[in-house]
Amino acid sequence: MRLLRLDLENFRQHASTHIAFRPGLTGIIGPNGSGKSTILEAITWAVYGAAAARGRNESIRFSRAPKRSRVEVELLFELGGHEYRVLRTMHDAEVFVDGGMRPVATGLGGATTYLQGRLGMNREEFFNTYFTGQKELQFLANMGPTERARFLNRLLGYERLRVAQDRVRVRRTELRHELEGLRTGQADPAELEKQIAVAKDRLDAASRDLALAEAARSAAAERVMKIVPLWNDAQKRRENARENAHAIESAEKDIESAVRDADRGARALEAIAQAEKSLSALAGQLADLPDLVAREQTLAELRRAAERRELLEAAERALVDEITMADVRIHTLESAPSLVSQYGSEIEKARESLAGAEATAETAHAEWTGRKHETTTKLRSYRERAQELKDKIRELQKAGPDGTCPTCERPLRAEFTTVVGRFEDEYYTLVQDGKWLGQREKQLSTKPDELVAAESARDQLRSAIEEQSQRLARCEQAVQELWTLAAERRKKDERLTGLRAELAALPGSYDPEAHLSLRRRLDELREMEKRAAALTSTVAARDERAAEQADGGKRAAAGRRRVTVLRKEAERIGYDEAGFLKIRADHEAATNALHGAELHAVEIAGRVQAAEEARRGAQRELKAYQKREQTARRFERELRHHSELDTALSSLRQDLNSRVRPELSELAGAFLTEITDGRYNAIEIDDDYNILVLDEGEEKPVISGGEEDIANLVLRLAISQMIAERAGQQLSILILDEVFGSLDVEHRDNVVMLLHKLEGRFEQVIVITHIEGIRESLDNVLRVEYDERSGCSRVSEESASGSLWAPQLVP
Repeated sequence: MRLLRLDLENFRQHASTHIAFRPGLTGIIGPNGSGKSTILEAITWAVYGAAAARGRNESIRFSRAPKRSRVEVELLFELGGHEYRVLRTMHDAEVFVDGGMRPVATGLGGATTYLQGRLGMNREEFFNTYFTGQKELQFLANMGPTERARFLNRLLGYERLRVAQDRVRVRRTELRHELEGLRTGQADPAELEKQIAVAKDRLDAASRDLALAEAARSAAAERVMKIVPLWNDAQKRRENARENAHAIESAEKDIESAVRDADRGARALEAIAQAEKSLSALAGQLADLPDLVAREQTLAELRRAAERRELLEAAERALVDEITMADVRIHTLESAPSLVSQYGSEIEKARESLAGAEATAETAHAEWTGRKHETTTKLRSYRERAQELKDKIRELQKAGPDGTCPTCERPLRAEFTTVVGRFEDEYYTLVQDGKWLGQREKQLSTKPDELVAAESARDQLRSAIEEQSQRLARCEQAVQELWTLAAERRKKDERLTGLRAELAALPGSYDPEAHLSLRRRLDELREMEKRAAALTSTVAARDERAAEQADGGKRAAAGRRRVTVLRKEAERIGYDEAGFLKIRADHEAATNALHGAELHAVEIAGRVQAAEEARRGAQRELKAYQKREQTARRFERELRHHSELDTALSSLRQDLNSRVRPELSELAGAFLTEITDGRYNAIEIDDDYNILVLDEGEEKPVISGGEEDIANLVLRLAISQMIAERAGQQLSILILDEVFGSLDVEHRDNVVMLLHKLEGRFEQVIVITHIEGIRESLDNVLRVEYDERSGCSRVSEESASGSLWAPQLVP
């Protein structure tokens, strides 16, 4: 795998970053928190998606970007002779091959699965192959022997064999339990054969009893068939006699109802004659009713006009009061239009003054922040250089005249005092300059007087404009109110004219007392009218009541004739209750006998069925026993197979573990020889996975912290090399993240030289660090800086000497 290009859009603190990766040794240099490691996170996020990101998925978007802005990472790399372009966002992903226009894989999961298959590594293997960090080295060093062995086995894929062996052992335990369950409670086949024979004998005996019961049931059924016709005829005669008696009873009730209807009609005719006499007396009193109704309607119209007059007069008085109040308010607001023009001009002049004051304040603030940032940057650079010089002086004094120069790497001898003095002079110069810059930084921590004055003038102008704007808004509101009041004044004048016209058109001279007397007389006549209407309705029913009387007489005569006919029909039927009871008793006896025979036959049939079920159950048990026996034999074969497989996996794991340590020792030893210039030429890993550094073939009893880091580093490189070979990939790229933390200058330079020597193995080596001292030893330098004002990281490419090539890398 070889990285070609990386483009970031709104990815964490990288708002818009474009990087071209070149062959050779590349350093990504910048202070802590500047966004160096985010570049590596973006590479793994492009390949493996959200699982490779730190924290929650929502935290990936640039904090100062709009909420719905696009988060995008585009990665271009070569692998196996092909060029792959990965385009991933938070909601989609696409993979293109060899410059194709159509993606070969799409979707978040689809793209990840495709790339994992091409790399031949999952996310964990990818991290533990191409990436190495300082924390990972410390983590490996702090492990105990057992944990370190388990860790190495997991990285190299051997842990899968342990998982497979655990599954084999679980299945073997399950098989043992299943065999025990099959053997527990297993029936005796000879006993089952005996049960089948006993059930057959019971079945034969029950079958003979069933034949006898069926014969008895047939005889009882013949007796029932002989008596059924007699019983049906007796039931029919009884039913006819009951229907005839019911018809006689119904006819007699009809006669009684007809007689009552005839009597009711006679009484109604007598009431009608009396109503005619009362109606003649009321007719004379109702003659004046139409004239009185007309007079009442006229008086009602006059009453409504009087009520309307009162309402209109009250509305007139209220409207006059409103017009008077509106005139007073209009007079108060007449000066508002002129004030609007005056305040508007004053505000325009104040805004022109404010623009100048804001420009002055911004200029003063920019100059102050620029001086402060420049001073802080220089002070940090001076302190780092001073610390580096201090370390070099300490190393030179420790080594003495026989030591080597940290710059040219030659013995100092007679030049020792000169070199140390030159470094000390430069160190003290940096210290003095740093003190002055520190004082300058404290001075710049507070705002200068000219900036404070400019900001105060700007704020005063803003307050004045705000006050004038409020007065202008109140005047504009008064103008709007003036226009509204004038329009409403005109509408009220129109309404007042209409009210007065309507008042002039209303009639007068309404007498309430006369109206009340007339309404009382009308109420009396209307009561008489209701009684006359009721009497008229009664008289109108004369013909209906006469018909009702005649119909009742006719129905009574017809009913008497029907009763005579029905009594003769009862004599013809000739029903005898005693004979009916005798036939019913004979029928019940025969039916009960048949029912008993049927129950006995059903009981015998149940015995036959039970015997048959017992025989079939015993046969099923025998077949189940035979089937369980077959299953048990199959489980025994599978149990033997899993036991053999467990033994084979144990042997395989022991064999692989025995090969891991020598292979890792050989690879790590080769790296160690190169990194220490042959001083240490071998590393051994003992049976407990302890790391042993050999000095000319002998175990070194005590090693320093820096030497321990070197040993862990070369072991980590060996592990990466082995994982890549196991995955079928060439380890063409190596990324080291802050691995120089505990190394001194000499060992740090040796590590850089080793990395240069590894260019034959690794086409690209990328070093992430905050240490400036290694820049001159690199082929390519990517500078990462964090801009506090914009809140984003910026990446630029520099030459190894420190000159700037491009402010932003665009491939």
